[in-house]
Amino acid sequence: MRVCTGGRRTATGIVLVGTLAVAALAGCAGGGRAGAAASPSASGMTDAQLQVLVNNLVQCVRQNGAPGMPDVPVRNGHVVLPDPNSVDQATKQNIDAARQACKAVEDRIPASVLDNSQQSGGPTAADVPKLRAFAKCMRDNGQPDWPDPRADGSFPGQDLRQGKTPQFRAAMQACQTYWDGPIRFTP
Repeated sequence: MRVCTGGRRTATGIVLVGTLAVAALAGCAGGGRAGAAASPSASGMTDAQLQVLVNNLVQCVRQNGAPGMPDVPVRNGHVVLPDPNSVDQATKQNIDAARQACKAVEDRIPASVLDNSQQSGGPTAADVPKLRAFAKCMRDNGQPDWPDPRADGSFPGQDLRQGKTPQFRAAMQACQTYWDGPIRFTP
């Protein structure tokens, strides 16, 4: 799920809407922490308030030619960008036009919420305990080949998220209570 800094709002918006349309909860974002923050973020708004704005954007994008746009959660004052591999072709093809149609809605979201540049590396060593619980959950829910994470927070081997079956999606949904942030596979 990565943002440039020059022209940050435009690049971030493209990444947000593009990856929003490309995902389902992994990608490039926040630390996999469950629950919305009750205290205000850098934008001065709570995650719940920001979530309303992001939901409005997602709904607008769906209504303007990208119906496969997945839900996009807000965690710790930032959007959690979805996995680009999870978005259908029609949504990918229409995302630019949908984004243009929704510019007024996007402009209501503080730029700091769309800025994932600090989070673009995915999970870190500090996230490993949560990732271990997630991996165990995946194995317990019909994905016996799901590996434990490495010490850096990445998972070894090929990306197991390819070719998602209904069973795989059910396991991901069941296990997001343990980890709902980006997942990174490395060779």
